[in-house]
Amino acid sequence: MATAMVPKSSKKFFSAKTFRFIIFPSFLCPSPKNKAPSVTTTRDQDDDILDRKEEAMRHVFDHFDVDKDGKISCEELMDYLASAGESVTRNGAERVIRDFDSDGDDLLEYGDFVRLLEQRDRDESSDDVLRSAFQMFEVTKGCGYITPKGLQQMLRQLGDCKSHQECAAMIRVFDLDGNGSLDFHEFQQMMMSSPS
Repeated sequence: MATAMVPKSSKKFFSAKTFRFIIFPSFLCPSPKNKAPSVTTTRDQDDDILDRKEEAMRHVFDHFDVDKDGKISCEELMDYLASAGESVTRNGAERVIRDFDSDGDDLLEYGDFVRLLEQRDRDESSDDVLRSAFQMFEVTKGCGYITPKGLQQMLRQLGDCKSHQECAAMIRVFDLDGNGSLDFHEFQQMMMSSPS
């Protein structure tokens, strides 16, 4: 059985698949209860959006909190993830709880849970940016790898003219599988190790 391991860095906890309930608006944003139409200002609309977001987060938290004690245990976290189709080890779930547990009781209270989801959102948005950058370097769009030619073309567009051999050497440093190109995982490693 495959398991999703939680990275030690705690920067990304679960795949987007794990939190797929986020994409179901009807689950997250319950329909309003026959409210009468009213004229609202932008501030009122912003407050309404925040209220609906809060209500949605509470709804999700309550779904995780099976025993309704106001806290998510390791078992509840593992059970929910299993029901969402992703298995996580007990150690992985404990690590997530440890990283976000603000009072040291080995349980996630609502505020801890919100911080977990906010971290996940930040990680996903940075992954999206990295994915877009990766796609810019692909010679054949959608092929899933960066070749020395693709790297050379993009660097040239950015005003940095490198030879094919120089680009091949740059790729070799991060080419973990030795195939002469970079897949997305290798590209991530390269970008994370680059000085900021």
